[in-house]
Amino acid sequence: MTHAKARKEGAASAQVALAPLAEPPDVPAVLSHVVARQLDAFSTILPRVLTGDDPDDVHDLRVCTRRLQETLAVLSSPSPSRAAERERRTLRRVRRALGSWRNLDVVLAKVGDRRRATRSAVKRAGWGLVRDTLAKRRVDETLRARKRLVRESLGDFPAEVSALGARLLGDSSPSAAWQAVRERVEDAWNAWNDALSRASETPGLDTVHALRIATKRLRYRVELARELDPQGAEPVLEWTRRLQKDLGDWHDRQVFRQLVAESLARPQVLLDHLPMARAVLDELEGGRRPAPPDDSAPLARIAAEEGRAAFETWLARARERI
Repeated sequence: MTHAKARKEGAASAQVALAPLAEPPDVPAVLSHVVARQLDAFSTILPRVLTGDDPDDVHDLRVCTRRLQETLAVLSSPSPSRAAERERRTLRRVRRALGSWRNLDVVLAKVGDRRRATRSAVKRAGWGLVRDTLAKRRVDETLRARKRLVRESLGDFPAEVSALGARLLGDSSPSAAWQAVRERVEDAWNAWNDALSRASETPGLDTVHALRIATKRLRYRVELARELDPQGAEPVLEWTRRLQKDLGDWHDRQVFRQLVAESLARPQVLLDHLPMARAVLDELEGGRRPAPPDDSAPLARIAAEEGRAAFETWLARARERI
């Protein structure tokens, strides 16, 4: 099936008739449950990151902080309190502390794949050299990230966020809470369209990365809205997941090239292992997927009309709730 046909079918499926509105849920109670579930995930994963060595835990904690940050953004709108802003900043610092660690995990996995795939002894040795250099760097980055997490004193963080959520939801009626969720999703959608316009007008590393972040924000807010009413949300989420993966793969390719080049661009490596370094760089250049503005593929596959049709269908239903 062609991309164009898939987009048309996706847009058509987003406009199918939805089931009648069900009895509205107790919105504050549902949102309280979401906060509790996200905090439980945070409390479960954090100790594993501090003591273990599983790349999935690092990834999961970053995703957890992003989801919880978006939940707090919704609950504390339209005028976030100082407490809400403080907790959101904490979540942002936790995620950023793990960013380089996560990048190294992703790149080391790709380096391992390259090393296993080649039949050239010189290339295999070259990729082994890159692996060893990045593995040492990962050890240093792991220690640095854990020190930053310890300095955050996160022991009381779940209780503080739980109490904050209770205060934010305590005086909120079901209709007001649902309206806040819907409006914050609309805000994320408008921000996503702005990010798309900037990336389309001026393709570049920064603008495409900003679009990637806007996609995550939109996805996680729609996921929160789905907790209240699943009807109409899945076509939007399917589209954002596909887009997020495509932009994420593009991001990983850029990080891969950057870290491999950094691992080889050292005088001692070039003096002692020039043939191996040259072999790796030749392979890297041969399979090069350029970054914007030369590479327009990430923007060409966005299927914005499919996403717009799905979102407008969801939004029409969400407005019926008010």
